[in-house]
Amino acid sequence: MQLFDTIFGRREQRWFENGAAGGRHGKFNGHAISNGRKIPVLGTAVWREGVAFVSPHALPETEMKFFFSLRGRTIPSRIHVEQSEAMQAPERVVHRYFCGFTAIAADDWDAVVRYVENKTEPQKIQLPHKADDEFRSLPSAIQSAIVEQLVRAKRLEKPAPGTVPLIRMVAGSVRDHGHGQTTQDVLIHSRVSVGDQMCAYDTRFRVFASQRIELIA
Repeated sequence: MQLFDTIFGRREQRWFENGAAGGRHGKFNGHAISNGRKIPVLGTAVWREGVAFVSPHALPETEMKFFFSLRGRTIPSRIHVEQSEAMQAPERVVHRYFCGFTAIAADDWDAVVRYVENKTEPQKIQLPHKADDEFRSLPSAIQSAIVEQLVRAKRLEKPAPGTVPLIRMVAGSVRDHGHGQTTQDVLIHSRVSVGDQMCAYDTRFRVFASQRIELIA
């Protein structure tokens, strides 16, 4: 009936219906959060607009949190149920869902588009392993001041006592201004959890010989 309606102009074809362009079919792992519980599901297709999956249980919500994995990347999102139907599997009745994204991080949505279009993932840039050692080489007063500013700017979780903050540093060269006055610019990579997402930040500081720091950007 949907096909006839579409052909004769009675309604527009929805993004997940048979014949709609822009989707990629294939199995992937995921889970939905329903009634506060984690429900494992089997993903069957991905579109730019959303996903299709099969659940062993009926999900009462029309909107829910949904986590799924593509190419080894775990993607948190929120979805809205566009259509659902019960299906007879060989051993039991299962429930198929077509759901549109209502919230997804920009980087994760880019990964979805690359998957749908079967494009390769961009090469990851690895930071040098010495970055952490470089940060610990700074005077403790400088380390504490940098951590304090990042926490205040909500770019870093406050580290627990006795733990190392989750940051990495790339240090620039030391500049000599004469009369014992030196400065050094450092780039701090930090991460903080915001809801279901992990946000990354780059912050630049200028470190003075007097153990004073200045936020650059």
